[in-house]
Parts: sequence; C-alpha cells; structure tokens
Amino acid sequence: MGTSAQGVQFLRAFSLILSNQSVGLDVSQQRIRFEVRSADTETPNTLQARIYNLSKDSVNTLWAQATYAQLSAGYVNGPMGAIFQGDIVQMRQGSEDNQNTYIDVFAADGDLAYNNAIHSSSSPAGTTDAQELASIAKSMNLPVDPNATDGLTTGGILPRGKTLFGMGRDMMRALANRNNCRWSIQNGVLTLIPNDGYLPGQAVVINSQTGMIGVPEQTENGVFVRCLLNPLIKIGGLIQLNSADIAQSSNNGVIIGGPSYRSTYYGATITPGAGLYRVMVAEHVGDSRGSGDSWISELTCLAVDKSAQNGQPQVNPA
Repeated sequence: MGTSAQGVQFLRAFSLILSNQSVGLDVSQQRIRFEVRSADTETPNTLQARIYNLSKDSVNTLWAQATYAQLSAGYVNGPMGAIFQGDIVQMRQGSEDNQNTYIDVFAADGDLAYNNAIHSSSSPAGTTDAQELASIAKSMNLPVDPNATDGLTTGGILPRGKTLFGMGRDMMRALANRNNCRWSIQNGVLTLIPNDGYLPGQAVVINSQTGMIGVPEQTENGVFVRCLLNPLIKIGGLIQLNSADIAQSSNNGVIIGGPSYRSTYYGATITPGAGLYRVMVAEHVGDSRGSGDSWISELTCLAVDKSAQNGQPQVNPA
C-alpha cells in the first residue's frame, strides 16, 4: 500500500540556509526561485537558486563564508523536508531591474567528494564489499545510507589481499557494477540501490486528490509525472499511480507498454491497476512568491512489481 501526502498541500513553506557547515545565513524570508535536478546516477544532483534583494551585509557574508547549501521545501500544514544539500560551486550577482537585485547560487550534491576525493587502501584477504564501501566512504568523507549494504550480495569476499588507489568515484563505480547496483550521492549521503530493487518504505500515492497535475505520460525514457512539489518523493523510492491514468505512447499506431528498469528493451508493460513506479529522475521547481504552477515536482519513473518474491520487482511480460 502507498501513503498519500500528509496534511494540506497549501501555503508554501521552505528553508534555504547557506553556510560553511558551522555558521550559516538563513535567507528564507527573501523571495527565492529554485530548480533542483536529481537522478539515480553518479553525476551529482544540482541546485540553481536565485535570491532576491538581500542586504549588502548579507551578500558580503555569503561571498566570504558560504560553501554549503541546504534547501527544504513543502507546506505549512503538509509535508516538509529536505530536497537538496550540497556544495556551493559558484555564485554571481546581478539585477533584473532598477528595484530588484539578486544573487544566484549554484550547488552540486557531494561535489567536493565526487571531484576531489582520492581513495588509497590495502584490503586483506577476506575483506567484504561492505567493508570496502565503508573504507571508500571514509575517503570521500560521506556517510553511507543505512540500506546501502542490502544490495551488496553478489560481489563476494576477497580471496587475497588487494591494494586500491584512485578516485573515490571510480572505486564506487567498480563496487556498484560488480554488485549490480546503481550508486549516487543523495543529500550528502552515499546511496546504493540494486538495479532490480528500490528503497524500502511506503510508496507515495500520486493522483488527482494528492496533487497530480495533468495526466502521466509514457515516454521512451519512462513514465513522466507532474505534481505539486512533494518532498516525500525520493530518488530510488516508489510512487503509486493509477496505471489507467497514464497516456500510453504508440509505435506505428500500436499501443505498447511502459518502460521498466528491469527490461533490456523498450516495451515492458505498464503495471496494471494501482501500479508502482521507481523514481529515476526528480526535478523540483519553486518560486516562493510565484503563481500556482511554480511549486511543482516533475518525475521520470519506471514500472516495478512489488509483489515479486523477496521484495524484488518484476517486469510484467509484454
């Protein structure tokens, strides 16, 4: 069963804190526009935020101190949670007109760890992949998702000692590949999800009663869904859709099924009934003082079947 969004999705709420991870500046009282782009890939998630009409002192503080961004969004009496945490990679100032100045903030989730972390270790015989994961995470200075080791079932145990040296991201890629997993950094946490699995927890129900906008659409990249901004939606987690609502694509006039991440071909069927879909891409767009369509989440998802044995999804045959 899925869980619908709790509370009322009305009256926007958000928090944007720019800091050096010890001292920060909360700019939540200003008008802010943002775009968060996250995906189930190793490429870091990104944030672009425009903050309007800060005082000169606040701008000077940001230039001197800000290295880290934390963005939470949701609703006053509804779901509210983190949708981005990451390293600030660039800032710039400007003005839109004679009355409105702004500062743009560009940030990437785990940017320093992804681009700079070097891993060097000597692993004795008998080292498990879970131990290697912990060692790599220490080199990257990132915590590990508690569910990450659940997917480390196929890599085996080292039959003899091994020395590793190289970029931490390359070590994570090799570790994920031999365990049939996808790895990524989500809000500053190393995450591993099996290629044929998903994050534990209840699916977020998306329908016309819980904020769905328009009609979900089948595309070559997956099922595309728009809804009111929902911080409960997580990369690698599940959403629940009424599959009858999905506008299916066609191939030479023939209706075909929706893509599935366990399928090696395009055309695995859309899950019938109240279908479950794994979130592969989530883009959150917001304007704290914008119109009704400026507080949304856009998702690309692939079909799963939670009824499979051992909790592993299945592709329904075409």
